[in-house]
Amino acid sequence: MDFKAIIIAMKKAIVFAALIFTAAVVFAQEAIVEEKESRHGFSLLTDFAYYPYSAMVPAQGERFAPISGAFDSVQLGVTASYNYMIPLPGSNFLTKDNNLKLGAEFQISPATIKPRVFASWTPVAFFVLNAGFTAGTGWSVLGSQGLASYNTFSGKYDNLTPFANWYGEFSIGGTFQFDAAALWPGDWHHIVFLASYDFRLSGLTGQENGHPWCWAAEYAKVNGPWYYASIILGYQMPLKLSMAGLQAEFSGYFSDSQFSAKYKDFNGDFCNMLLSPFVVVSLTKNDNLFVLLTFERRRGFDSSKGYVNGREQNPLEMRSSGGEWYFKRIAIRYIHNF
Repeated sequence: MDFKAIIIAMKKAIVFAALIFTAAVVFAQEAIVEEKESRHGFSLLTDFAYYPYSAMVPAQGERFAPISGAFDSVQLGVTASYNYMIPLPGSNFLTKDNNLKLGAEFQISPATIKPRVFASWTPVAFFVLNAGFTAGTGWSVLGSQGLASYNTFSGKYDNLTPFANWYGEFSIGGTFQFDAAALWPGDWHHIVFLASYDFRLSGLTGQENGHPWCWAAEYAKVNGPWYYASIILGYQMPLKLSMAGLQAEFSGYFSDSQFSAKYKDFNGDFCNMLLSPFVVVSLTKNDNLFVLLTFERRRGFDSSKGYVNGREQNPLEMRSSGGEWYFKRIAIRYIHNF
């Protein structure tokens, strides 16, 4: 798959996102005045995450890796988001809130920028179809790599030139959603369930198929299709502590053949899993604070790192064996809706 052809599309997406956000400034002001029936949504998200260090535990099968160091890294990002809602015809309880949403967002972190355009269609109350296109570029800041390519000789990732190299991603998927209060009315009856599945196609310009790269400090990525699924079970309350729940996330490549044959022992189609208990605090009508504790099932290996050609092995060169659970992060998200 050749991703050079999407550079032009990425640049157009950035221009389109910029135009939408220019309009969003005007629309956000209108939304404040016409808040009751506004079709415009404008929000600002701030994300912060703290990652302790958990060293790998060489073993076969499933295991748990305890925290072995107080600090591994931190992550910070700010995202401006705008969407425009178009109500669709509907008269019964399943279709009265039908709508089409068009939107754009722009995310910036210390090591990346990532504009995105998206659309979502709600044909019935319990189901949403969505699609989006993301472009991004990055650089290295204090050892955090935004955009890099694996060097098979050194066993490390070499930083790529920002704005000359691009990450691109297309996604399409659906979400099933249900609130028990729809059948059992009451302020204390909001048991919420959401299940979503996305097909995603992503790549990095200038990279051959099967060759690993890094985007936004996420390593061992390759060009091609992959999946992302999420399940959320929550209980919503008419309190400042407005929701508590659990999110499970699953992601991975469809086949280990998407990686070059030299990485056959790496188990390229391994399914990463995240389990995150969370709470939501409603600070004001327009301000919400999300707090998550995340545990991850990452790829495990049956031995410690050895040496290849006089240097330490990269995990890509090791033999994967089972999954390794560990405490990944404490994450906080603050959302302000204008």
